[in-house]
Amino acid sequence: MLTLSFDLRAGTGPWQWCEQGEGCWGRGEDRIRPLANPALEARAVTDGTATLMVVRERAAGRASLLRSTAPVRVDDAVYARTLEECRRWPLQSVWIEAGPDGLRLETGLGGVCPLYLAYENGRLSGSWQLMDLREHQAPGRLDEKEVMRLLTGHPRYGHDTLFTNIKRLSERSSAYADAEGLRMLYPAPAEHAQPSELSEGTDGPALVGAFEALVDHIYARRPLTPAQTATQLSGGKDSTNLAISLALAHPGLITPCALLIGGESGPQQIARRRMVIDHTGFAPDVTVPAADHPPLAPGGLRRAHPEAISPLDEPHLEAADALAQALMARGTTTVVAGFGGDEVARVRRPDGGPARTPEAPTWCGERVRDLLGEMNTGISPATVAPETALVALEVATPLLARRGLWTLAPFTDPDLVRFGQRLPLEWKRDKRLLTTRFAARGLPDKVVHPVLRENFGHLMNRAVHEYSSVLLRSWGKDLHMVEQGFLDPTVLGETIERAAVGPDEAAPYRTGLFLITAVELALRAL
Repeated sequence: MLTLSFDLRAGTGPWQWCEQGEGCWGRGEDRIRPLANPALEARAVTDGTATLMVVRERAAGRASLLRSTAPVRVDDAVYARTLEECRRWPLQSVWIEAGPDGLRLETGLGGVCPLYLAYENGRLSGSWQLMDLREHQAPGRLDEKEVMRLLTGHPRYGHDTLFTNIKRLSERSSAYADAEGLRMLYPAPAEHAQPSELSEGTDGPALVGAFEALVDHIYARRPLTPAQTATQLSGGKDSTNLAISLALAHPGLITPCALLIGGESGPQQIARRRMVIDHTGFAPDVTVPAADHPPLAPGGLRRAHPEAISPLDEPHLEAADALAQALMARGTTTVVAGFGGDEVARVRRPDGGPARTPEAPTWCGERVRDLLGEMNTGISPATVAPETALVALEVATPLLARRGLWTLAPFTDPDLVRFGQRLPLEWKRDKRLLTTRFAARGLPDKVVHPVLRENFGHLMNRAVHEYSSVLLRSWGKDLHMVEQGFLDPTVLGETIERAAVGPDEAAPYRTGLFLITAVELALRAL
């Protein structure tokens, strides 16, 4: 939601709003620049000693003490009330207090757009794009636990990132920066509900009705501009249910969008999406065939501009960016996404972690195996939004923000999260609630119960076979993660040879080999 550059050893004088570029707060050489999007607002106040600068989602019909972008002088009592308002804001928000002793950064219901922080020699830098902080990255600065989680396919959410000296301001957490350094503080664990029983007389239609009313309420909290709003409509239950609700509220104005998967399931996806669009009523469709922009292809973003692409960015970055550009050309400013929908089908473990210690892929080195027991150490306490959704949003939203698009993720709203947690178990299984809602809206059985699975697996198989295996072969054992003991070069080499045979042979290794390639590309660009 913002970028910042702040010298904690030299900053003096008042903060001002500068109308340079898209606008920023400035003091001397210090800058705090909000992400420019109509869904967001930037506000500030000062009590004459400290200055509070806020970037947050706009809330419809909600009174606020914060009304000016330029820091307005207020008394101590009003300043204290504006701070309390920040903590109670119901939507996404980040706020910074700049005082004579340094900075305090906090986030409320954060997570949709990440904020990475790096401190070095008295200067704090921050951005929602990891690679904006390249000067703080180096192959020798890899965080070993984060590498272990990445290679084993079990990312966890918290302050740590792939690089030891770059931190994430995770949901509801705080950061303190002064001339002495940067300190991060986790919040108390979020409270979560357990599955419950339906009240007597409550049936399926009533439950579907409650879900629809809650989703409508979540949309109504924001001053959406329907003609500038798109909704992901891949054909999956999560995004499709959200898309239907939005289109019913704004007939003919909401743009449906999707990456087309192609392959054996491609015609089924196209037919199912068309049934939903025709039955519900949307604006003209925006789609991009994912096969036209394969991952890791020469000339694609990850190969052509590795210095700008995080190894944690969307795996199908090339196709996703083409879709984002198409939406931008349509005049879109907000995209609704289905991240977090799995919460309506998940039974939460009390500690929030994996049921057991995962096994490491065979190509992992001893350094990874030695760290498996630390999978859940140092991570965020229980989050309000599902951890899986926060991880997925961090992967997907930066590329949209780069194209001027703000992501709205209703399934991460606290009210909908709690609704999903309290669903009786029989309504969680196979996402029965979402499936029932399709049928209640009169959608045909082909939409409700697709015959074939729809995913991008075949495209990643091809990408790993045609591009990843070629790159990894060319690098041989000269890999940063091999040198640091994270990978076994012999087993990795054997795996690469198997993947080089063909797409089907690459299938069992596609996720691991893609990630290794993506990390190596980023490290080689530093």
